[in-house]
Amino acid sequence: MDIEKVMSALNSKLRREILKIVSKEPMTVIQVLGQLRKRRFEVKYRESVYRALEKLFDAELVEKCYIKEKGLCYKIRSKFLTIDLTQATVKASNF
Repeated sequence: MDIEKVMSALNSKLRREILKIVSKEPMTVIQVLGQLRKRRFEVKYRESVYRALEKLFDAELVEKCYIKEKGLCYKIRSKFLTIDLTQATVKASNF
């Protein structure tokens, strides 16, 4: 993982909230938008959520999957990140 991409992706309250949402189950862009609105996040456009998810994907924090009943979904790759500031590295794990 590229530390610059990870830090940039995490430097947004919206993207951090999206990570919480997709950590529960894989979701489509529309489903994520619906969850954000339930949580009272001011998101006007579906494209804003799509761009946020793509930034998280580019940083390798989420992955894409295809679910027959839903279509293209996003899900979290790892629950935990270890950032080594002395080596400028990021490692992901699920435990």
